[in-house]
Amino acid sequence: MIDVDFVKVNVPDDVLDALANLLTTAERARADRYRFADDRRRSIVARAATRRFIGRYLNVHPTTLIFDEEEFGKPVLRGRDIEFNASHSGDLVALAFSRDSAVGVDVERRRQLTDTLALARRYFSAEEVSIVESAADHVDAFFSIWTAKEAIVKASGKGIGTGDLHGFTVPFRDPELRPVIDGWSVAAIDPKRDGFYAAVAARDGERRIAVQSISAAALL
Repeated sequence: MIDVDFVKVNVPDDVLDALANLLTTAERARADRYRFADDRRRSIVARAATRRFIGRYLNVHPTTLIFDEEEFGKPVLRGRDIEFNASHSGDLVALAFSRDSAVGVDVERRRQLTDTLALARRYFSAEEVSIVESAADHVDAFFSIWTAKEAIVKASGKGIGTGDLHGFTVPFRDPELRPVIDGWSVAAIDPKRDGFYAAVAARDGERRIAVQSISAAALL
């Protein structure tokens, strides 16, 4: 079972302040270092939502949770009773949780790209490049593929900067988990928001994906 939660970050300042109280001093300081208010807001909501949801899974207070980092910086819950991953873009935070598999999630808001085909040829496999080239909307196809590839490398804990993105091909907009590479599977997720794309990855195996969307105010 994989739970994917989309959290809308646009909430009043008093709600944001209340969510910040769920964070550690170090987490609040990290959020305060962001230059722009929107980045700070996303950081607070993403971390507070992670703490709140895991606290509910484990029936513990969110502030008691301790997180560590893997070699390439992926945060993990100490003890790993729950696996999780987070992503954010625009005014949306995406979170994925599972009890039986490491997970990776990516959400992207559609934006104008300087040269979509050049980016596809740089990062995608030949089969994926062909899909983008033949698509009526190159940007739409690009983000559909990009989110799936990023979810895979995030699940593995390596991150985009360390992965050979040419070396594997993801299914195109398949809502079911499909095997891709090294025991990892990926599925497309519908964020139910126009102009947004998302995908989630996990270890191979049959798993149901449950998706919900909430406002950050519902975390209080």
